[in-house]
Amino acid sequence: MQNSKIESKKNIGFSRILDKLLHTIAKSSLLGSKARVFIHHLRGVKFKNRSTVFIGEGVIIDPINPSNVEIGDRCLITAGVKILTHYIDTKNRSENPEYFFRFYDGKVIIEDDVFVGANAVIAKPVKIGKGSIIGANVVVTKDIETSSVYTGNNNSPL
Repeated sequence: MQNSKIESKKNIGFSRILDKLLHTIAKSSLLGSKARVFIHHLRGVKFKNRSTVFIGEGVIIDPINPSNVEIGDRCLITAGVKILTHYIDTKNRSENPEYFFRFYDGKVIIEDDVFVGANAVIAKPVKIGKGSIIGANVVVTKDIETSSVYTGNNNSPL
């Protein structure tokens, strides 16, 4: 039993190192978008159609659970975007006495024909509706309706 636990920890450790390595390569400015998409696919990100998705330089897709990210057809995710499927709830305390805040994770679903502007942050489990535009530097923490345009820090639709 003890040996199987050690082997399991080694496998998890190796998988985590491999994922970190792939993620670092994917953020590189030396690669084209198609290579970045392919590497994120290897990490577990789900793509509806990899051949029609653009991922810019320096994009971070959840380092903890990349398999919780789904990206639709014809999406453009520009430079510096961060997509996180987890967040810390600072309003509610954890039931675990070792942790002060609650930790949540879930899925980030980006539907077809979505544009995400430079340095936007998508945090929390959210769904971004088909045909939506997320402006540069916007922080998304709630669902975005279909065909919406969101700009500014208060996620206000235009």
